[in-house]
Amino acid sequence: MAIFMKKNLILITLFSLTLLSCSGAGTHAEMASNSATQKASKATEYTGKNSRLIGRFDLSTNGQAAFTWPGSAIEFRFEGSEASIAISSEHKTRFLLKIDNQVIDFWTDAGSKTYRLASNLTKGIHVIRLTRVNESTAGVTRFISDPQVDGKLLAIEGPKKRLLVIGDSITAGYGVEGANQHCHYTLDTSNQQLTYAALAANNLGADLHAIAWSGIGAWRSYGEKTPVNQTIIDRYPRALADDKNSHWNPAKYVPDAIIINIGTNDFWDGAVTEEYKQGMEKLIAKVQADYVNKPIYLIVSPMLGDKKHEAQKQILNSLASAQIKVFDIGESTGAEGFGCDYHPNITTHARLGNELEKKLKAELRW
Repeated sequence: MAIFMKKNLILITLFSLTLLSCSGAGTHAEMASNSATQKASKATEYTGKNSRLIGRFDLSTNGQAAFTWPGSAIEFRFEGSEASIAISSEHKTRFLLKIDNQVIDFWTDAGSKTYRLASNLTKGIHVIRLTRVNESTAGVTRFISDPQVDGKLLAIEGPKKRLLVIGDSITAGYGVEGANQHCHYTLDTSNQQLTYAALAANNLGADLHAIAWSGIGAWRSYGEKTPVNQTIIDRYPRALADDKNSHWNPAKYVPDAIIINIGTNDFWDGAVTEEYKQGMEKLIAKVQADYVNKPIYLIVSPMLGDKKHEAQKQILNSLASAQIKVFDIGESTGAEGFGCDYHPNITTHARLGNELEKKLKAELRW
């Protein structure tokens, strides 16, 4: 799962994610740890009325909204004091639960259950967003009911700004919350919402679809001398990342810009100049076919250093055009510390996200 790792660099302490507080929201940490665990009622089903989905979902099974990609979310607005939802998970999966302005960890267990999201809120209008932060390897999750509230679900609209990011473990948030480079992948330290792309999108007030898979490349994956596993070109068209029969209709979500951060794993064991270039050409062609005349930003990998960094940058520059731009957001040098397996940590992602935010804000005139 890990991708190219840098060694013997200076470490500094990670700072912790500060959670915002909100008045009248109840004790949400207690709610999450005491989520209802009764089996979901057979009478419930997901219809999508008065809620919105963020990310790629497979709605081919009536009454269910299935998803795997990190960053996939449901958001709803309601008048009342309590809310719950029925969820089916293949495995234990980590979410972030945002109630108004307060954010906490929220876990689902394997199986189908109805989970309490909030209770004892101050009576009034509230907005809840439940976001999956783990990767697709945690299995398929399904919303199998609409949000259930003690009052009334209200209409909700999403932002007009839209972004799509395609990437590997950096974009998926691998190890971002890890203490240092010596830890390895766990669900507890993987958090897509703390990545450069998610932070930039949030600060820009934009929705974000994240198509990210650890260890993946345009030609080969981490640990491979020659290609064996599926590439990002194989997984990009899917609604469910590991299901080749689950096709995503790009017309459902048209981004204002596309960010592609692929290449770290292609270069994990030396230069693969021509093979990588051909893979990126195929990926770009697929994206351009889906989203005609939309700007594409090719990101130089923050985890590649020295000659590999320059080699990738040179290839990306050869692919540039009026609609395709190359952006070097900076490197993960170790001066800010590391997350697990030498991945960027919270501090580095925040810095990289700030650079991406400034770039998009200026060029998209946001």
